[in-house]
This record gives sequence, C-alpha cells and structure tokens, in this order.
Amino acid sequence: MSETKYLKIGEKKRCSGCTACVAICPKKCITMQADEEGFLYPAVNITACIQCSKCVRVCPYTDSEFTNKPEEEELSICYAAYNKDEEIRYKSASGGMFRVFADRIIAEGGVVFGAAFDKDFAVEHTYAETLQGLTVFMGSKYLQSRMGDTFILVKQFLKEGRKVLFTGCGCQIAGLKRYLKSDDANLFCIDLICHGSDSPKIWLNYLHSLFPNESVKKINFRDKITGQYNSSITINASKSVFCEKGRNNIYFRSWQYGLFLRPSCEVCPFKKENRVSDITIGDCWGFKKIAPEMYDDKGLSSMIVHSEKGKSLFDAVVHQLSFKETLIEDVELYNPDYIRSQPFVYSRRKAFWADYHKHEMPFKELLEKHLGETKKQKIQKHIKKVIKKCLPLLKKLRS
Repeated sequence: MSETKYLKIGEKKRCSGCTACVAICPKKCITMQADEEGFLYPAVNITACIQCSKCVRVCPYTDSEFTNKPEEEELSICYAAYNKDEEIRYKSASGGMFRVFADRIIAEGGVVFGAAFDKDFAVEHTYAETLQGLTVFMGSKYLQSRMGDTFILVKQFLKEGRKVLFTGCGCQIAGLKRYLKSDDANLFCIDLICHGSDSPKIWLNYLHSLFPNESVKKINFRDKITGQYNSSITINASKSVFCEKGRNNIYFRSWQYGLFLRPSCEVCPFKKENRVSDITIGDCWGFKKIAPEMYDDKGLSSMIVHSEKGKSLFDAVVHQLSFKETLIEDVELYNPDYIRSQPFVYSRRKAFWADYHKHEMPFKELLEKHLGETKKQKIQKHIKKVIKKCLPLLKKLRS
C-alpha cells in the first residue's frame, strides 16, 4: 500500500478483494474493477475522494487488529463430525457442517450470508432468511465471490439486533471484522479451509468451452455420486451432462501450479492457527488415522472451534451431529491448506497467461497445452492400470 491518503494497490499479493474499503468509503467513490486475469481490485475515483484515509486504515493488510488474534486462541478444539441428516450430508461437499449451524441461526430469526451461483454461474455473496434459501449456499464453489454490499448489510442486520452467520474465506472474514471494528455478540463467523480462489474469467471460459451451444442448469463441484474421497464435478446443461472425477479433471489440475488462482492466495496471511473466525470447517482428510470408525465415504468434516462464541453455537447443535474430538496437529498434517499456502509455479503461470491473452487457440486447446498429461505421465498411468488388473490374478496364482 502507498503512503497516500487513499488506497492504492501497489502489489496485487496484498489485496484479497475483500471490499472492506468499498464498504467504508463515505463518498462511495471506490469500485471493484476486474484486471486482465478477471480478479476484482478496488479503484478510487480521485475526483470524488475526500482523502479521509478510511479505506487505507480499514484494509486487513495495513493492521492486524481484527485480522489476527493474539498469540494464543481462546480455544482450539478440533472435531471430526458429520450432520445426522443424511440428505443434507449427501448434498454437502463434506459432512454437512454448514447447514447444521445455518439452520440454527435461521431458527432463531437470524440471517445467513454465503456464496451462491448467480444466473450466469459466476459466484456472488448473498443472504438468506429461510431454510429454503440456504440450499444455494451448499456445496463447494472454488471461485472468488463478488461481495457487493454484503458488509453493509451485515452491519445493518446487527444493528437491528438480529443474529448473523457469515460464511466465507478467512480473508473475507478479516475484512468484515475490520469494517465493523468490533466483534458483535450476535455475529458468528465460519471460514473454510481454503486452497485459493480461481479466476472468475477462466471459470466462465471453461464452462463455455464445455457447453458452447447449451445453457447450463446446475453445477456440483463435489458430487458424491463417486463418494467424498473421490468426488466428481457434475454439470447439467440443457441437452447433456458433464461428469468427471475431480482428480482426473483438467481444470482442477491447475491448483498444483497456481495457474489462475488470485495472486494473494499464494501468500495468504489468514491461514494461521489463530484465525479471527469462530469456527473453521473443511474436509477431514487423513480420516484413516483421525476417525476411521466414522468414515463411510458419505461425508466427513474437520471442524476447529476457535472462540467461546463458536463453542456456544456448537453446543446448541451438538445433538444433530455425530462427532469425536481429534487433534489439531492431524488437521495441519493431512490438510495443510489450514495453515499454509502452496507456492505458484511462475514459469507455468506466466506461459499460460501469455497464451491466453494472445487468443490464438480455443480454450480447450489452451488447457490441454498447459495442463494436459505428458506422454510419460500417460504411459505411467497405463502401467498402473495394467498392474491393478493383474494383481488379483497374481495373488490367485501364488495361492
């Protein structure tokens, strides 16, 4: 950030796009504008700006207040858990933790904020006041959501004395708390164990490349038709259905290189143990060690309770959960996204975006060029398949 009295993004790694600056501006002269990679960054209308510096002071990257907790958390209680409602559990990406907490807030006359697909299948933050309205928030969405007036609406509902559950990424919660400048007793924040946010532009390019002449009807990034551990991406269009296991999907393969993740996601300062959320939820990877007796491939979550407020919410819904207390060290070991970011492979990222901006090849060919399997990888995969098929026969011959 610059030393001027208005916000300037000097280094893109130091802006998560949380929109706290937009929400706090008294002249409404800051707008979020997309860069060449499709990510939103704040832009100040200097003519209208009164240089009050509120946008500079509210940024989570300029101060640690409400961004990072002191050295020790209030609590750090970890659970492996799932929702006893089997239908909700199946429709959720993991164990259905979001719904059990959201349902409780709605039952108490509260409001729930979360990420939902819009009509074009980009992602936006919005809110719900009914149980039916919560369904759009269910399931993973590996994209940066447009925040709009979300922070302003949260503040408005809190002023009305209503309970608010805000779910989102750690950076969004940090921005929200910096904007509110307090930790309201009626505000409950749940963040996700996040790998990073993909470019909305690239996502829409990918979607159009799959269905160039069809309209998309429904998207499930984590379809459990093949189980939680080996879930599939399923996209229903007007005339056809695309379904592929996530580990085989070329779009998801980009994550290991950071090809089209937001730059700030590589050095995320909100992935620490001392999060400002009340509860963190994510997949319970490492289940064979953490909770083998609970794992049935239908959905199992890891959940970390950080605050007394989070514990009170957990206690209120505990009868709706199957759970066991586990070790935070196991979450850090088996789901390292909880505490650290993955470095980008800049040579590959640079090459991808250079080709993308040339517009010289169809998008499918672009992905295949930069993320397709090499000849060596294809041979190795074929050998593994052959070995897998032959193993039963070899065991039979030995016996």
